[in-house]
Amino acid sequence: MIFSIPLTTRGTECGPDRWVTLPSIISYMEHCRWLWMDEPELGLVEAVHEGHGFYVVQQSIAMNRRFGMDQRCEIRCAMTYAGRSVAEGLQDVLRDDGVKLAHCHIRGAFMGPTGRLARLPIKTRESVYEGELDGVRGTAHAGTPGSLFDPSQPLRPGTLELALPTDRPEEVDRYRITVRASDIDIFKHVNAANYVRFVASALSRRGGSESIHRAELKYSGQAVVGDVLDVLTWSLGGDVYAADILRGDEVLFRAVVETESSSVL
Repeated sequence: MIFSIPLTTRGTECGPDRWVTLPSIISYMEHCRWLWMDEPELGLVEAVHEGHGFYVVQQSIAMNRRFGMDQRCEIRCAMTYAGRSVAEGLQDVLRDDGVKLAHCHIRGAFMGPTGRLARLPIKTRESVYEGELDGVRGTAHAGTPGSLFDPSQPLRPGTLELALPTDRPEEVDRYRITVRASDIDIFKHVNAANYVRFVASALSRRGGSESIHRAELKYSGQAVVGDVLDVLTWSLGGDVYAADILRGDEVLFRAVVETESSSVL
């Protein structure tokens, strides 16, 4: 099955370049998945009421087009694999004319209220969808460059095959933050989109662009209010950067991101 919700973007979801940010897109997709779990056809409603839920393990996400506020979109998701306790899926953001604005492949673990892996219901495993989500690669809307109402511009097409680094080089930029209550979501840990915001802030500190349009993200641990985190970033060449988020010596999050420099008017 394919599940979808309508969405109209807001100015508060855009960065200083007037484009909707990648963390905002991650939030759109996450919200879509939360609403999807309430669909009886998926077979998860009872389990969710009992405290079960999915925790993201890894996702690869790419923007195909820049888009700004007041853009009418559709957020789609489909489960493409379901094992005993792990599921994978695809998600798209489609413009109102069907043009694909962003695409994501995501892998999550189904956890019980005790924090242990739980078995996916049979009905959920039977909901696996075989095929691609619909969408077309059209041209971006024409607009005045830098316009508040239509800053949309095309991006370089990109694959989702950025490779996560296995080692950190000696020369890295270190940015220390303390987790605030506003960084926490309804699951009482740092929201997935906020991990990416931490990386974007760290890149801006080192003089790089925080306009991220492509990323491979791996979640290894949960951060909570009051945690002191170190965000380590280093260049992999060009517009590509690697990042680790650590709590002490524990790596909670790893990423490879590609940025695109933009003029802030």
